Amino acid sequence: MYEEKEPKAKKQITKVKHEKKFFHKTNKKDEKVKETTPKKEKKTKKILSFKADYVSVLVRFAMFLLVAFVVIFIVTKIRNGSDARTFTNNMEEMKEVAEVYYKVDTHRPLSVNEEVMMTLGDMEDASLIKELKDKDDNICSKEYSYVSLEKQSAKNYELTVYLSCGGESEMATYPLIYETENTDGILYELTRTITKDEKYSCPEGYLLSGRYCVRYDSTKTEAAKPVYRVIPEKNTAARYKPSGYEYEYVDPIITETANVYDCPSGYTLNGTVCIKEGTVKYRTQTDYTCPNGATPSGSRCLYTTRASYSDEKPYCKRGTLLGNDTCYVTKEYSVRCVTGRKDSTLNACYTTYSASQELSDWLFDGKVTYSDSYDISRLENEKRMYEVDEYLDNGRVRYNRYIRKYIKVCDDGDELSGSTCRHYDEAYETRYCPSDYHLSSDQSECYTYEDAYYRETTGTYTCPEGYSKRGSGSNTSCYKYEKATAHETKTPYCSSSYDLTSDNKCIRSVTATLKEDDALYTCPSGYTKRGSGSNTTCYKKTTTDSYYYCSSSNATLEGTRCITKGSTTFRGYSCPIGYDNVGSSCVKTNVTERILAEETNGSSTETETIWSKEKDLEGWTWTGNTKEAE
Repeated sequence: MYEEKEPKAKKQITKVKHEKKFFHKTNKKDEKVKETTPKKEKKTKKILSFKADYVSVLVRFAMFLLVAFVVIFIVTKIRNGSDARTFTNNMEEMKEVAEVYYKVDTHRPLSVNEEVMMTLGDMEDASLIKELKDKDDNICSKEYSYVSLEKQSAKNYELTVYLSCGGESEMATYPLIYETENTDGILYELTRTITKDEKYSCPEGYLLSGRYCVRYDSTKTEAAKPVYRVIPEKNTAARYKPSGYEYEYVDPIITETANVYDCPSGYTLNGTVCIKEGTVKYRTQTDYTCPNGATPSGSRCLYTTRASYSDEKPYCKRGTLLGNDTCYVTKEYSVRCVTGRKDSTLNACYTTYSASQELSDWLFDGKVTYSDSYDISRLENEKRMYEVDEYLDNGRVRYNRYIRKYIKVCDDGDELSGSTCRHYDEAYETRYCPSDYHLSSDQSECYTYEDAYYRETTGTYTCPEGYSKRGSGSNTSCYKYEKATAHETKTPYCSSSYDLTSDNKCIRSVTATLKEDDALYTCPSGYTKRGSGSNTTCYKKTTTDSYYYCSSSNATLEGTRCITKGSTTFRGYSCPIGYDNVGSSCVKTNVTERILAEETNGSSTETETIWSKEKDLEGWTWTGNTKEAE
């Protein structure tokens, strides 16, 4: 904590050493002069030489300090500039990678107010980006750093980039526009039952908020924003197993000298062979078939058709196109205040009241040191307290000092302005629109309808409902996939060392042991013999082929690459600031009273329902219902 400085004596000693070297060089010169110069002249020359060298050393030392200062200043500037660019470059690299990844329709959210996200670790695992480090060579957090994309309208999106490295973090948002070729998206209704631990309870008429119960006189509810975590497809190099060797063993050939044979326990003698019957196993294989006109593709059927051609396209000069002939035009509503004052900036109405005062949380106020025998409690009160930081070697104690201050506060959700609180409430206002506009049913905007315009185009190709488009120009075609019909077949097989017979039995055969000691044991052609008598072993060395394989059981080998399919996981719901998350809704209340909640140890269950573009999410069950994405 304290910086240890070098003692002055040490610096002086270092300086003296330099001076001794200087004098040493000067004395050598004087020795040469001493041989040819009289005594009086020698003394004068020695003094003059000393003065000239001393001034030279001072000048050189001053020049050295100046050059060192300039070099340090330039290096510091360059390094600081480089450090500042490092964090910005990392943010920009994540942004560029995300922009390219989300250009694919299936990677983006289908519904308005839906969000998908990827962690930095997901991006690295999928080889979308290399490992990021900050200016101090710290690895950026793979778990907390992420990119997310939220759909705000038909083609407008908002990209968020959050980066955390070495205790420093930064977030930035960017508006993006993506033109979607295929707007036919299907959403699946999923449900699950969850158990909640009820740690606190409230009286009737109150709403639980953390450890408090609040009573309210109005609520505002809106749909929560579903958030999904998308893990991209992972494409890595497969591992290579080079060719090698293995040994093949067979039973030796026995030339009989007697007809008495023996079998191991569990075997039955059949001539000169011992037979043991095992359990038949079955391997299930699934084949898929498709109707006429469809092409099998794995477990799906591929349908193709020609795209239809059009040389005229509807468009809107303003607003959003509905169908092929109507434009939906919106405008912000105006507000009249029934109660309170109007805030023209926010286009809302508010009332005011005086802020209340309360003590803040404990704040760190520095470190102090007292004797070990000093009673520190004499200094403590409701606004000051001390905490032991370290016991020093000199018998004193260092303390962390904390203080509390009086601060101005408002009720939850209200805005503090000096010593006055502003309470905004939609109940204070009346919303209206211009004469040629209508107020929407949820009073969120003014709207009107206009006829669409048409313009000549170079020609566009469209597909029937349910089909996707691929190719371009005259090569455009339409396709869709449907589930193929599965046919299961069971094939019998046996465990290793057993053979399957024609009547589906597993038989293991070994050569019976000839009881006579003078039996002759030999090996088949091409095999090498090892041992003798009943201990004879016959073997040969064979070469195995090289091959590629995947170390992960979740990966599929495709040539020399291992492909791990991506997945989408529902993370939960997100609400705006000032709203509480209740299931799939966001609730905002006008609190009129707050009391402490009562502690309990109970639990409750509730059912959650979401609409997802993925039919199979871990922990969720599809209800069978579907709908088109907005």
